[in-house]
Amino acid sequence: MTPSDSSPREPAARASRTAAPAAAPSDAPDDAAPRPNAWQRTLGTASNPDLKLAMAASGTALSLFTVGHMAGNMQVYAGRERFNEYARLLRHAGAPVLPPNTLLWVARTGLLASAGVHVLAGTELTVRSMRREGRTVAGTAWQVTRRIATVVDSRPRLALPGRPTSAPEQATGTPMAYRRAPFDGALLPDRSGAPRRRPRGRRRTLPQIVARSMRSTGAVLGLFVGYHVLDLTTGTRPAAARSFEHGDAYGNLVSSLSRPAVAAFYAASMAALAGHMVHGLRTTALDTGLTGTAQRVHQVDVAAKAVGAVVAIGNVSIPVAVQIKVVR
Repeated sequence: MTPSDSSPREPAARASRTAAPAAAPSDAPDDAAPRPNAWQRTLGTASNPDLKLAMAASGTALSLFTVGHMAGNMQVYAGRERFNEYARLLRHAGAPVLPPNTLLWVARTGLLASAGVHVLAGTELTVRSMRREGRTVAGTAWQVTRRIATVVDSRPRLALPGRPTSAPEQATGTPMAYRRAPFDGALLPDRSGAPRRRPRGRRRTLPQIVARSMRSTGAVLGLFVGYHVLDLTTGTRPAAARSFEHGDAYGNLVSSLSRPAVAAFYAASMAALAGHMVHGLRTTALDTGLTGTAQRVHQVDVAAKAVGAVVAIGNVSIPVAVQIKVVR
């Protein structure tokens, strides 16, 4: 290679070798990036197993309280004096070392914390499940609202003047046939007009229905707890009876459950509690590794059903006893 061929290329090559290195990426925070909120920094960073263990621990604590609360309420059958003495014992536990209601408020704080952990962890798991399925909270809420509105609109109506009684018509003018879908409350258009039935081998059993209704029963229990506190703890009207009197736990209980609507609401809530407890205890045993064998699975299933049945029967017996005047 001659000097004339190499001389024009050498400056370009030397310039490329001595070029300044690329600028290092800046460590300054990007103001355009969204900052995680408090929910994302706490529950959003927890793994699914951690959230399930949190639900298992909090649910176990709430279940133990439920069993103890039911056992204490059975003293209502012993009469007014015995039940009121039991209520006074709860308020003055730890006296005279501790002021009245101290241990009671400690227990209430623990229950409130357990309920909060249970609800928050369940909410985060539900949101994650919806994201995996490609659903959103707003979309799911709209579907539930539409189904409720459809069920309400499909109730039988009286044939009044001016009210249409025939089926709605399509754009072509032909009547549109509907089919009722069991359990989902939706009226779906169908050309055949035949009711949709779940195949015989695929119809849901009662445990499957309870498992799919955990969020619904949880919401019912939340409403029940709120009403229960207003009714028998604070005596807030109109939840409480007119004759509510602080210190007379027996009289307040009888007065409240003497109202048929309140007694029915209590009984229905206890049915929801039984289903929620049975599936919750079974799931807790599964998540904590207590069901290693088929025999252990069967034992856990029997124990969960027994606990749920005892709690439900014991609690439902009280409004029934008040209604039939066994407790008065």
